[in-house]
Amino acid sequence: MVAPDVPISDERLRRLYEYWLGKKGERKAPRRADIAPEEMVEVLPWVFLMEYVGDRLRYRLVGEAIREIYGDRLVGMFIDEIDLDHVSAAYIDEYETSAKDFAPLVRKWNFTKSDGRHLEYERLILPLSPDDETINMFLCGAVGFGYG
Repeated sequence: MVAPDVPISDERLRRLYEYWLGKKGERKAPRRADIAPEEMVEVLPWVFLMEYVGDRLRYRLVGEAIREIYGDRLVGMFIDEIDLDHVSAAYIDEYETSAKDFAPLVRKWNFTKSDGRHLEYERLILPLSPDDETINMFLCGAVGFGYG
């Protein structure tokens, strides 16, 4: 059951959130080692993993549906290297807020990339922690509901 304070619209993202909750248990956040792709096959195309490298965020793994929008080049790229139009700072701030609060974060985004494509999607950020003290990665999902 999704907590009422996490207003997730998309069913796939709700399933990802419920999976994360189950792995978290009584801890602040699950560990990366707790996450098993074979346990969430139905949502994998919309899943991506972000990792901290120093104070920057890098795409570690990107699902097929995400790659269709941004391309395979996302894997290994830092978030500040991709085209997020004018929303880059706010987009990155959400990861920092999730890490600081050890809390899930969901938001609908709507912006136009520099190549003219308009993106509308819902993104879910779920923090991962190796020690319940620090956040080193994020299990994320993004489901588009309009591209042009």
